[in-house]
Amino acid sequence: MAFKIGVYGSNIVESERALGLARELGQALAAHGCIVITGACSGMPYAVAKTAFEHGAEVWGFTPALNLDEHRRAYPQDDIGIYRRLIYVPPSYHDLFGLTPATAEQDWGARLKYRNVISTVNSDAGIIISGGWGTLNEFTNLIYEGKPIGILIGSGGLADELPVWYPRLRKKTASPVLFEGNPTRLLSLILQRLE
Repeated sequence: MAFKIGVYGSNIVESERALGLARELGQALAAHGCIVITGACSGMPYAVAKTAFEHGAEVWGFTPALNLDEHRRAYPQDDIGIYRRLIYVPPSYHDLFGLTPATAEQDWGARLKYRNVISTVNSDAGIIISGGWGTLNEFTNLIYEGKPIGILIGSGGLADELPVWYPRLRKKTASPVLFEGNPTRLLSLILQRLE
C-alpha cells in the first residue's frame, strides 16, 4: 500500500536552497512509491510534486477552485498534467457549512481553508517545507488529526520557526513532530512512524 504524504508550504519559491531541498524531497517521495498530496497551488509544494511526478510518483492536488477553468486562472503557470487526481471544492460547499461570503475574496479564503482540511484529512502524514499562514493552518490540522509531521528545517519560513515555537505548544497530540534538514532522512523518519 502506498502512503499518502501531504506536502505543505509557501506558495512562492523561497530561495534556490529551498528549491533544491524541494527537488530532493520529490525524488525521495517517488523512490519510496509515495502518493504526493498538495494543495494544488504554486510554490514549494508544486516544486516537490513536479519533481516527484517526473520521477514516477502519483500526485493528487486538492485545489481551492470549483472547477478546472477556475483552477487554471488561479495558477496559470503550473502544469496540471502532473496531477493524477485534481480534487475541487464542491460548488455546494456553502450549504454544507451555512456560509454566505459577502465577497469573492472571502469566498476564496473560505475555500482555501476547506481545501486545507480536506487535503490534510486525506494524507497519512505531512511534510512542512518553508511556509506561512496557510501552512500553519495545515500544520495545526495535522496536529488535530494526530498524524506524523516532518518539518524540513533550513527551507525557510514557518519550517525554520517551528523548532522554537512548537515546544511551547500546550496542545496534547498523538502527532510525532520530526525536525530534520535532510529531505531523504526526514521522509525515512516519517515512513518509519507509518510502518
